[in-house]
Amino acid sequence: MKIFIIVVGLLELLVGSVLLINPRLMAAYKKANNALLTTARMYGAAACSIGVFAVYVFSNYENTVLHEPFLIVFAVFHFLVSVAIITSFLLKQTRDLKIAILHGLFFIITLYFLI
Repeated sequence: MKIFIIVVGLLELLVGSVLLINPRLMAAYKKANNALLTTARMYGAAACSIGVFAVYVFSNYENTVLHEPFLIVFAVFHFLVSVAIITSFLLKQTRDLKIAILHGLFFIITLYFLI
């Protein structure tokens, strides 16, 4: 679990930072309008927050009191991101489900550690 926390935490920090600083570096946002870029930056801020929480839990891993709250927050974040993307797919607002699948996978792995 400790390796999972740091790997996904650093991934969230990396992707979140890119989206926060310059979302156009991501292929999906190359031709995005200003409203979509703002939304991408807001997601980047949320991802960075989750990443910081993951690094904090990793660095204080011996404090087991942090494990359950982290896993709950992490599971909720990834579940809701998956639901949001799937909803947009069903409403024909996006054609790509790869990110939803990745977040869904993180949700399932997080549930595994939580249970």
